Amino acid sequence: MTDWITAGNDTCTPDGLLQLISEAGVHVREMQTALTRAAWGALNGRAWIAPPAEGEARPNGDEILHSLDMTVTPPGTTAKDAAFRQSLASLLAALDAVDRAVLTAWLAHLTARDPERRA
Repeated sequence: MTDWITAGNDTCTPDGLLQLISEAGVHVREMQTALTRAAWGALNGRAWIAPPAEGEARPNGDEILHSLDMTVTPPGTTAKDAAFRQSLASLLAALDAVDRAVLTAWLAHLTARDPERRA
């Protein structure tokens, strides 16, 4: 596991920074996958890894996020359930924002080296 503070302290070149950014992206995507699956498991009372029920398929990450993110609380939803779901959706949205920022930083690094390089 990366010791992020030490890695940041030791970085002194653009290539080193790119390496740190790349590692961060990998970890963020792992966290997104883990949190999405854990949220699904917690809300359904069954771990992601458990075999699906007969005729049931596991939803993908976008479907899970859609089920969590609410602009209007569905009828009958308790305040605690709505707050729990929305907080999970917010965490996943924050991880998505970090993932996008990692891509932007990576593209900026490439552009600084060679503006005409294909991404």
